Amino acid sequence: MKISCTIYFLLLQLFAFGQSHSNKTLERGEAYYSIKQYSLAIPEFERFVSRNNNTSVCMKLADCYSKTNNQDKALLLYQKLTEENEAADTVNMLYADLLKRKREYIKAKEQYMLLYKSFPNKIIYHVYAQYCDSALSYAAVSNSKIQIENLKEINSENSDITPVVYKKGLSFSSNREATLIKKKTGNTNLPLFDLYLATGKDSIKPESVFSFSPKLNTIHHECCASFTADYKKIFYTRSIDEQPGDGKGIKNTLKMFSATWDGNNWQEIQTFIFNDTTHSYGQPSVGANEELFFFASDRVGGYGGTDLYVCFNLDHKWTDPVNLGADVNTAYNELYPFFHPDGSLYFSSNRPEGFGGYDIYKVVENENGDYGSIQNIGSPINSPADDLSVFWSADYKVGYFSSNREGGKGLEDLYLIRKK
Repeated sequence: MKISCTIYFLLLQLFAFGQSHSNKTLERGEAYYSIKQYSLAIPEFERFVSRNNNTSVCMKLADCYSKTNNQDKALLLYQKLTEENEAADTVNMLYADLLKRKREYIKAKEQYMLLYKSFPNKIIYHVYAQYCDSALSYAAVSNSKIQIENLKEINSENSDITPVVYKKGLSFSSNREATLIKKKTGNTNLPLFDLYLATGKDSIKPESVFSFSPKLNTIHHECCASFTADYKKIFYTRSIDEQPGDGKGIKNTLKMFSATWDGNNWQEIQTFIFNDTTHSYGQPSVGANEELFFFASDRVGGYGGTDLYVCFNLDHKWTDPVNLGADVNTAYNELYPFFHPDGSLYFSSNRPEGFGGYDIYKVVENENGDYGSIQNIGSPINSPADDLSVFWSADYKVGYFSSNREGGKGLEDLYLIRKK
């Protein structure tokens, strides 16, 4: 069948327009992805992959899903990539990791073993497969003396994290829409985090939420509060956009601050002496009498992405940060330390031997004053999702933590722990 020149050239123009439109869509998606605006990159990548079978873009789309807590879509896309292509080991690894997060431990183990058979020199894949067996054993045992409850009265549709008791209320951090200053964060296009206080007739299970302090909350992220026993001093984290010393543009890093309560307001806001423009310092946990405090940092000399450190208060001056060592820190991320009055240290880590995602661990000092003998605190507090920032009362009868587990109200929710 012959096609007229007019129709032929019209088809060529339509094809060229379609290609041009598709390329612009991809360019927008890549631009958003490069600056970590994942929620904005998603619709651009979705439009592109609906017309183009591109493995690289599909991987970035799956990564965007994962980083915006849409694990089901990410899992389907990784599965599609592994089935349709001779996928790189990176894709198979991401698929296996996500299967583990979804409590599909047997399928995850199968994927890790397939990787080990393909790359027998990478013994780590066999280790990851064994960790799936550990996760299965963890999941099979749940502490029946512990009850957890979603604090739905104060949780929002966004992220509510880092709970800590403050007097007769509960201090926490949230990026709920009620944030007074309507500034969005790049990663998710959601409001920035502020500090909040929840109170009510039942101090254990409060129902009313207020801004913690207009003086402490700013146009930056504020989160992760920790208080001395008399509640007269607060340590907290703030994000700062600064020009690093290497001159490579603006970098967003976390900084630690403290403030003192004068009876009417928070005063004497001070920056942590070791803050710098290159690395992040955050998530402080201060001792009851300000004798020491723990924090997380990606400073040079660590074992992994972020490590846990401790500083001691000697003659009203903080000592240099001390890394807690290889028994606590790993090649992964250790975050959200909580120092209990009994001397135990709790923290969250995404080390692969857990349930999946971030788990909460406990460690105590040995006779030499070092931290060792790490203990996963188990189910029902830990899950295949990210379980973070635990807080315990002095008698361990009540606690709180945050999690993005399934069945929650928002992206991350606050949970109440009660011991029977």
